[in-house]
Amino acid sequence: MRVSGWVLDRQPAPQPFDFQALPGELWMLVGAVDSGRRELIYSVAGLSEPQAGRLELFGRDVARLGARERAQLHCRIGVVLEQPGLVPAWSVFENLALLVRYHRLAPGDAVEDYVVDFVESCRLPPAILSRLASELSPLESQWISLLRALVIRPHLLLVSAYLPQETLVAGYSVWTFFAEVVAPMRMAILVDAGPQALPIDAATRLLVMDEGTLLAVGQAGELVRHPDVRVRRHVRFDHA
Repeated sequence: MRVSGWVLDRQPAPQPFDFQALPGELWMLVGAVDSGRRELIYSVAGLSEPQAGRLELFGRDVARLGARERAQLHCRIGVVLEQPGLVPAWSVFENLALLVRYHRLAPGDAVEDYVVDFVESCRLPPAILSRLASELSPLESQWISLLRALVIRPHLLLVSAYLPQETLVAGYSVWTFFAEVVAPMRMAILVDAGPQALPIDAATRLLVMDEGTLLAVGQAGELVRHPDVRVRRHVRFDHA
């Protein structure tokens, strides 16, 4: 994904900025409350419109595409929002299988095997699939929401939600999950670092935002010496 001359929809209008995320890169959005982190993710996901700017997804200018072509591009994006959006009366399996069927990722008689294999590849117990979404705790619901975004094997993952530090398996952390399961998928990843538990180390790629503007882009180890105090204030190391 690439944004050029991007101006988020807020008043007063912030400064335009450019940014790109390439396959295999994980970028963490940091900044104060109401710094524009959430708005950036929503605008890239197509859930809100910027005031100005150009968005390229997978090498294509979104503004030049028709509705059908835009929909096809967005089928390659996994999105995790604050509200999990699961169908309460459905089982976890049915919530995941819906997307597998919609995107035609497996023939009808192979959907169950596809979903089970995917859940097992995430090191999660297959027994979770039989539980109703309405019976899940809020933290479990967020994890299933993340799995639903990943089950389509997206090329771009956008996360604007709290991710619990621990997964549904005791001792298996969110950071290990991203390192062992998500990173090998070689997608571009943009994560709002405000409400979730992914740690930051010196090599972590950061986007530092303030009042809707992108102040700095780079690795945390470099930005900790940035001349702008607003940037340094939001660069922290909490993962050895």
